[in-house]
Amino acid sequence: MSATADVLALASAEFDIGSVVEGTTLTVKWRGKPVFVRHRTGEEIAEAQNVEPSVLPDPQGDADRAPTPE
Repeated sequence: MSATADVLALASAEFDIGSVVEGTTLTVKWRGKPVFVRHRTGEEIAEAQNVEPSVLPDPQGDADRAPTPE
């Protein structure tokens, strides 16, 4: 049994993130909820990579979570 076209339409969304400048956040609504897209700075990326995953509530390394760091 596959999903109907209206259900599939709600399951995905496309946003233009090309205009998000480094260091800023884009907030869009998807299914009535906010989705935050952050273009991280080099400093933010380095800081996230230096966090020990075992101290996080959801222990996942930055490289596993964000394959392309920016």
